[in-house]
Amino acid sequence: MQQLDLSLFYALHNLAGQSALLDTAIIVCAEYLIYAVLLGVVAAFALAWKKGEREHVMGYCLALVAALVARYGIASLIRHFWHRARPFSALNIPHLVADSAYSFPSGHTIFMFALATVILHFNKKFGWALMATGLLIGAARVAAGVHYPSDILGGIVLGILTGAAFVWLSKKIFR
Repeated sequence: MQQLDLSLFYALHNLAGQSALLDTAIIVCAEYLIYAVLLGVVAAFALAWKKGEREHVMGYCLALVAALVARYGIASLIRHFWHRARPFSALNIPHLVADSAYSFPSGHTIFMFALATVILHFNKKFGWALMATGLLIGAARVAAGVHYPSDILGGIVLGILTGAAFVWLSKKIFR
């Protein structure tokens, strides 16, 4: 399994350094695309608020809380106990993005998939678009040298579980 992880890592990481344009795209996706996603969610929230769509407003709030709990609660807790070095550090290879935290799970990916999972329950198109964007961000972080594919997979699974738990709990509490 570790060999598959490394093989997939090198397949994506070898995209880095091919051209300045590709490196820029990798950096933008790995570091900054998540902020564009947050702006999109805030815009969707504002539009739902303006239209008086109370359930969507509550859904966006729930999605943001789930994403923050996933990233700053669950991911941080796991990293406190499981110290997996970043690939660029462990493999002593060049990288496009630096990060000093431990590698597993991917904080960006767990955030994106918790957010997307909750939104998927009330806005299918936006939820699926967020999941696709989460995959793009995860792949870019592997290409940038800051995550292994298993870090991304862990973030996906934990993000989906966190989002689903928040949806389940909200149904139990608010009904």
